[in-house]
Amino acid sequence: MPRSRELAIAWTMLVLGCRSDGGISIPIVDYGPPNPQSFSTPIQEDRLLQTTTPAMDFLFVVDNSCSMSEEQAGIGTNFPSMLNWFLGSGLDYHIGVVSTDMNDGCQAGRLRHTDGVKCPEDPNKGGRWVDSNTKNPEAVFNSMVQMGTTGFWNEEGRAAAYTAIDLLADTDNAGFVRSDAGMHIAVVSDENDSSGDAPISRDEFIDYLSHFRWSERLVSFSSIVGPVTGCPGIGSPGTEYLDVTAAVGGITWPICSNDWTSVLDQLGFIATGLTREFYLSKRPVVDTIEVRVIAPNGTSFEFQPDVDWTYSDVRNSIEFVESVPDPLAVVDIKYQVLSSLDGLEDFGRGTAPTQQ
Repeated sequence: MPRSRELAIAWTMLVLGCRSDGGISIPIVDYGPPNPQSFSTPIQEDRLLQTTTPAMDFLFVVDNSCSMSEEQAGIGTNFPSMLNWFLGSGLDYHIGVVSTDMNDGCQAGRLRHTDGVKCPEDPNKGGRWVDSNTKNPEAVFNSMVQMGTTGFWNEEGRAAAYTAIDLLADTDNAGFVRSDAGMHIAVVSDENDSSGDAPISRDEFIDYLSHFRWSERLVSFSSIVGPVTGCPGIGSPGTEYLDVTAAVGGITWPICSNDWTSVLDQLGFIATGLTREFYLSKRPVVDTIEVRVIAPNGTSFEFQPDVDWTYSDVRNSIEFVESVPDPLAVVDIKYQVLSSLDGLEDFGRGTAPTQQ
């Protein structure tokens, strides 16, 4: 046998191996897992804390012209719907009231005294806002907001708001506005704003509020006014106010609805800084989402899909329908992840998987 052939046979036997019975065995090589790998659906649990704004200043700007007696009474009587959001929450709040009358020197952006007197001889008499130390706050606020209907007929709500929180912030209204607190304003009027450009124009006021705090969530301007579609028995639509709300954020409410409980409830919700919407960290298998809320005292509550909360595919979030988790409650969201492949859970949001 030629030498080269002997070497070839020897090499083949060395590589393949020889069995004792004279047969040839072929070793099994482990090349790793198959490609592509099979999909898996691991469980993800997001635990999200419901927070609040630690401090909040809220200014009501209330029309006190001749047609506003019922509206003033509605706000005062239903104030507990708003106050309930603050009681026991730990929120440090100031709630003040000014009128839309910029013609009367005793008003003109000056906060109403808690005893209901608009222009006492002693400017330091009584308080100028409701806070957590106010005794019987419901009655005190009621006396502040029911200011009568003899105010100037030319309502200037925007001018009154700006004067109250800026021009008089260090004098007549000193202490009401705090640099570390959220600022929320609600105008209640059955006429459009007549402030014009003094002391600040509408666009300037929008810019002023937009930069008032470091976070947009800390500032709102709500308009409880005549809607553009009109209201029975109401004067002109409050378009000047509505434009500010559209730009700054807040709620809009038709003043002719007379549903003061609901609107004050919403104002309280905005002021606390609470949220109804909670974002998931990964893309879920929607049918597997489970939501429960753990109260600060440890009590756990289960919430049902489409009844208590809904899922938004666009925002990848769940939103509570009616009830809102209490301050400092934990929202526990458990679900199966749509895919465990790196980057694939983001594919539906415009991020392509990484190419290997």
